[in-house]
Order: sequence, then structure tokens, then C-alpha cells
Amino acid sequence: MLLYKASVFIHILSAMFWMGGMLFTIFVIVPSLKHPQLNPSRGDFFTIMGKYFSNISWALFIILLITGYYQLTYRGYSWEILITSKFWHSHFGFILAHKLIYFALMLIVSGIHDFWLGPKTAMLIQQQPDSATTTRYRKLTRRIGQVNFIFGLLIVYYALSLVRG
Repeated sequence: MLLYKASVFIHILSAMFWMGGMLFTIFVIVPSLKHPQLNPSRGDFFTIMGKYFSNISWALFIILLITGYYQLTYRGYSWEILITSKFWHSHFGFILAHKLIYFALMLIVSGIHDFWLGPKTAMLIQQQPDSATTTRYRKLTRRIGQVNFIFGLLIVYYALSLVRG
């Protein structure tokens, strides 16, 4: 029971850290970087911050997968049960499927954002801060970040639905 509680604690803490990091970025970092004093180093800052947060996020995603799977097995959902269609047609399975679909979509979007779009945008901000291309990439990066945040909220909603009905 202690290991299960530790797993739940680590799972929730990891989700909080990831969602909190996105909220902090959206509501504090991005608005702060609009300050004229920070203009010359905005691209560098996004690159450095993005790498740190990306590395932490991907570690958190692994932790979330491991702890989530452990919690399922602790609750009696073995691999043999999880691969049956009967499980996925149950109420619990249906909700879990939605959570996992949004988690998979979030991983895909995070990969695009972290490994291609974000670095490309940061480079453009540094090299061509006022170009139309940079503006398009910045808007696209912001939109993808917003989509990922919505996926995160949906994951939290379905996670709560799993344990609270």
C-alpha cells in the first residue's frame, strides 16, 4: 500500500509540475519577454529555457507512464486484462482510453514543439526578429503550445474521472 501511495504521489506531483510549468510559461514568462529590455536576448532565452523544460517534461512523461501503469496493475488491471476489448468497453476502460489518447496526442505535439518548431522559432527570433517568417513561426509555436495545454487539461479531467467517477 505504501508503494502505491508513493506512486500516486509521484504521479500527481509530476503532472502538477508539467502543467504548472506550462501555466508559468503562458502567464509569466511569455508576457515578461515582451519587455523591451529583454528584446536582444529573447531568442537565446527561449532556447535555453525550452531545452531545460523540454528535458524535464520528457522525464516527467516517462515517470507518468511508469507510475500510471503501476497504479493500474495495483488496482488489479493486469496486462492480460488491458489487452481485452471487454476492458476498453467498460466505463473505466472508456475513460482511461480517452486519457491515454490525449496523452499520446500530447506526446506527439510535444515532440513537434520541442524538437522542431520551438528550436526553429527561437533561431528565427534571434536571426530575423522582425521577419514575416518569424512572426508566422511564433504564432504557430504559440498555437501548438496552447493545443498542448488543452490536451493537458483534458488529461487531468479524465484522470479525475477515473478516480472520482
